[in-house]
Amino acid sequence: MRAALLALALFLPGPARAAPAPVAGLPLPGCAEVRASALVGSALVASFETRYPPALVGEASVERLALDPGQVENAAAYLACVAGLTGLDVFVAEQGLSLFASRRHGRAALAALDRIARGTGPEARGARDYARQIRAYLRGPGR
Repeated sequence: MRAALLALALFLPGPARAAPAPVAGLPLPGCAEVRASALVGSALVASFETRYPPALVGEASVERLALDPGQVENAAAYLACVAGLTGLDVFVAEQGLSLFASRRHGRAALAALDRIARGTGPEARGARDYARQIRAYLRGPGR
């Protein structure tokens, strides 16, 4: 009887895992859509400020988010795109820094940024420049 119960327990599903909760404002637009908006300079930064999810800006709020890999990739790609199109505007770097500095999501976000930077599309150069900028922020002054 005990062996039968053990065998049955092995085939029963375990406790259900909750899917990551949706983050308000995700997914963010792709770089083609951002470019198609024809916004430049301060207008693009203003649009970014309105669109980028506040939950991704604060260090504590980023740590509480259960982002899936696609969400991390989407946010990293959007940040790299806007940063590249705004000439590495400091505001964009500062707003995105919590994601890249996160103990929970930082490695995945940096890896996504590196994948984009290795590409050949128009986003690759902006992603390379943004990756250097973010890593400089992460190292801190004088390092």
